[in-house]
Amino acid sequence: MDFDRIKQEARGKVRPIVLGLDRLGMTPLAVSLTGLFITALSGLIIARGSLFLGGLVFVIGSAFDMLDGDLARLQGTVSKRGAFLDSCFDRFGEAFLFAGLTWHYAVHSDGANAWALLLILATAVGSLTTSYVRARAEGVGETCFVGWLQRTERVILLTVGLLLGSWILIPVLAFLAVATLATSVQRMVHVAAKLPGPGDPQEELK
Repeated sequence: MDFDRIKQEARGKVRPIVLGLDRLGMTPLAVSLTGLFITALSGLIIARGSLFLGGLVFVIGSAFDMLDGDLARLQGTVSKRGAFLDSCFDRFGEAFLFAGLTWHYAVHSDGANAWALLLILATAVGSLTTSYVRARAEGVGETCFVGWLQRTERVILLTVGLLLGSWILIPVLAFLAVATLATSVQRMVHVAAKLPGPGDPQEELK
């Protein structure tokens, strides 16, 4: 499945919303904060026991991740600060979601679901380390756009799992746990192969 093509088609369909936000005087930062608030709300709804409603709210919050960037380009306010804050808000949004899922399976299932809690932990670690490896690569002057499972794919799979319920959410979490950790390792290997090591001519020049 070509997720990049899906993202481009989705951006075309939400263009009228972006234009509407611009007419309302919304800034990209305000849109990002709104998305973060909605995503946090979805985590609270999930924690209170409603996966389906939480999934719907999560979809709305995730949609704002497309709107803020397009709004910044429309208004000519694209900046490194905005990109930095948007990336941080994305991580907080994921953390709120995983916190809600943790509470849900610890309290609202028929007894604490140890397997679900373990899968949520593994997926959270994999999701955060996937992003961290890319950020750290950029910190040492390299790029890292590879990855079997990036944020768009994670959002789509989590949304499907939340909307369909635990019978599919648990397998989704199992897949995400493996795939996100594998993506982190893939990115580490990719970046490490491009960096000079001890004894390399490039390293000795520093």
